[in-house]
Amino acid sequence: MGFGGLTRYVLDVALKVMAVDDVVLTGKMKREADRLFAQIGRADSMIVAVKAGARAEGFVLGMETAGALRAGDAERLYIIFEAALEERLKSLAPA
Repeated sequence: MGFGGLTRYVLDVALKVMAVDDVVLTGKMKREADRLFAQIGRADSMIVAVKAGARAEGFVLGMETAGALRAGDAERLYIIFEAALEERLKSLAPA
């Protein structure tokens, strides 16, 4: 998927689900969340997509455990990353 395709993919997922911008994160945490979201979108196989999704889930779990997220923000991030992963897996599935 080229950059244009990735951009369209990310925008499609962001429209279907709430955007990462809806979650209150510090600058560094937001950059990491955006990076993980983009990794899911760039995955070129189902295995790579699932690994990226697992990293994203671990990121949220770590921030939740450390108390770095407001109430509800962890759940929103889980939903955002899960929706992005599901969409990516659908796009990678054989026709």
